Amino acid sequence: MAADPEVVTEEVTEDTVRSADEDFDTKVTAATTEAPAATDPATTETATADSSKGGLSTFEKALALGLGAVVVGSILKNGDQVVSNSGDRVVVQRDGELRVLKNDDVLLRQAGSQVASRTFDDGSTLTTITREDGSVVTTIRAADGTVLRRSLTRVDGTQVQLIDDLDRTSVPVEVSTLPPVPQEVTTNPVALSDQAALEAALSASLLAQTGRSYSLEQVRDIRQVRALAPQVELAAITFETGSAAIQQSQADELAALGGAIRQIVAQNPSAIFLVEGHTDAVGDAGYNLSLSDRRAETVALALSQYFQVPPENLVTQGYGEQFLKIQTEAGERANRRAAVRNISELLTNG
Repeated sequence: MAADPEVVTEEVTEDTVRSADEDFDTKVTAATTEAPAATDPATTETATADSSKGGLSTFEKALALGLGAVVVGSILKNGDQVVSNSGDRVVVQRDGELRVLKNDDVLLRQAGSQVASRTFDDGSTLTTITREDGSVVTTIRAADGTVLRRSLTRVDGTQVQLIDDLDRTSVPVEVSTLPPVPQEVTTNPVALSDQAALEAALSASLLAQTGRSYSLEQVRDIRQVRALAPQVELAAITFETGSAAIQQSQADELAALGGAIRQIVAQNPSAIFLVEGHTDAVGDAGYNLSLSDRRAETVALALSQYFQVPPENLVTQGYGEQFLKIQTEAGERANRRAAVRNISELLTNG
């Protein structure tokens, strides 16, 4: 009988939590990335990262156990080819498409929390995060970092099931049967200063009913599924070239959004919001995918750190340069953006 995996414990401190106004401790290796001119020394790249930041060591162990060495150019056990490894994220090519692997627990890391993680032989992980108030968030992740189950145990002992794909029978999605993808950028976007309008937009029903639920991975990966949930574009939040940081002045623009999400979570504690990140079309697609995913994480961090949105109700995903707001190959600030959707209904009954 195999021995139980070792429990690795950690106390989260201010030094090991990334703030929304702090850029990632990675540098860009490729010269053709969404980045300023190479004369700027801040844009030169190494493939290293400080793995003590963001608690990624457990994820790296999981990758090593479940998927093999994360060396650029290597073929992983599931057939994926590693395209890039920036320390905090691994980009792989699967069936001709790029996919970003990362630790979805990073958002949950708050100073004062106690983290206990177990990594199993197949690379999957079980992590419990006990907060200072006594509440506990439990997450089961696959070897590639995908969240399979997440729950919140409140101080009074009541449980909230947030994500539950562990026992779900994976029913394939027949994309041809889904409604056409709507125009995602509306002519009358919701003002980020209007909390009531934001709450209404994020509480709106799906644009079409399909009579089924979807896994979190399907929502993240399949545009036609994701587009069933109305999108709120964060037009006031754009990013500097090559950066994923949000300065305080821009973060203030998220106050009403944070209030809207808190109100929805108060009414439905199991609500899940997907924060999406995007880049412009300049540079390498693999790097841009990582960068966009970092931008999504930054927005989620800002909502949690500044406006008390429960981080367990947020998931993030980057889409790189796939869905440009303005169709141009040039460096366009409007394309360096983020958006958010309430995907709860997709995860429950579709």
